Amino acid sequence: MVLIILARILPFFRLVKLYLRKLMFMRTALFFSILLVSTICQAQSLAELDERNGFKDIKLLSNATEYSTLEFKSDLKDQEFHALYVKTNDAYQTIGEAKIKSLEVLTYKNLIYQITVITDKDPNLFKGLQKAFGKANHSVVDNLYHWNTGKVSLSFGSEGKKKLRLVYYAHGIKQIIKEDKEKKVEDLSSEF
Repeated sequence: MVLIILARILPFFRLVKLYLRKLMFMRTALFFSILLVSTICQAQSLAELDERNGFKDIKLLSNATEYSTLEFKSDLKDQEFHALYVKTNDAYQTIGEAKIKSLEVLTYKNLIYQITVITDKDPNLFKGLQKAFGKANHSVVDNLYHWNTGKVSLSFGSEGKKKLRLVYYAHGIKQIIKEDKEKKVEDLSSEF
């Protein structure tokens, strides 16, 4: 009698085991599909940061003198060939509903390598950045959110209690400065 019951139950357990294996495979496939889609979406968003290459119409590694909306403020005393430009009074008033308090552009031989934008606090600003460029990496050390590609980086965080700061940076400037220093040494060595 027991053998008859076991003979009838045993195929049922085999079916359950087979069903559980299929279920685990489907879960694993679903997990990797979601992971792949999220990675592709993040890459597309960061590609948007590379494509925009700056803030509004100000493009990184472009010539600052070509923008009528920027005016020269001063040379940076501690760095040769570096200068600071600021926005003119009537240019770049808002980002969405957030009022722009200041916009500063750092240049090397008039090539824009950093754009710093200070705005009023607005929670929609961060949401807009995430929608445009994907999820940011948060740094606990400096309490900033970062989007980074090989070409451009964007940092976002608080500037005091009532303001926000966005900083766009062109990584290509490091290579340009390095090449200029090597050329300067080469020119100097030819004088001996």
